[in-house]
Amino acid sequence: DIALVLGLALENGKANEDLLARLHRAKLYLEENPDGVVILSGGNGSVSGNGEAAVMAKILKEQGVPSERIVLEEEARSTIENFEKVKKLVDPDKPLGLITSDYHMDRALRMARQAGFEKVLPYPSRCLWFSYGANVLSEVILAINEVTFKR
Repeated sequence: DIALVLGLALENGKANEDLLARLHRAKLYLEENPDGVVILSGGNGSVSGNGEAAVMAKILKEQGVPSERIVLEEEARSTIENFEKVKKLVDPDKPLGLITSDYHMDRALRMARQAGFEKVLPYPSRCLWFSYGANVLSEVILAINEVTFKR
């Protein structure tokens, strides 16, 4: 009944299309799971002073999602930190839904396991088709860096 929505860097204080797609998937998750809640994770502040989680919450609330179905984690600055911070909020031995972009899912699942989450259920959101290749390449480079520098 809990899904984690990973944040994504804001553009001039606003959600980009990929982050909006994650939020669309989160709203669908909540509709499919009437007792479910979403944890919005991301603390990278923007020029407006709001972090990713706060911006995501504002958007979901504007779409009619009640505040009591939203939990904020506003400190994480990276994917691994998302899981480390959320581990303080939920039991890592219980199932956790994971909402992130399709191109980011494999690396995010790896990091979830690394942080101690074993029962992660993927709920990928689709990114814009014309940015998919660049996003996948970015994920490959990040994965190589993680292995090379053992982050």
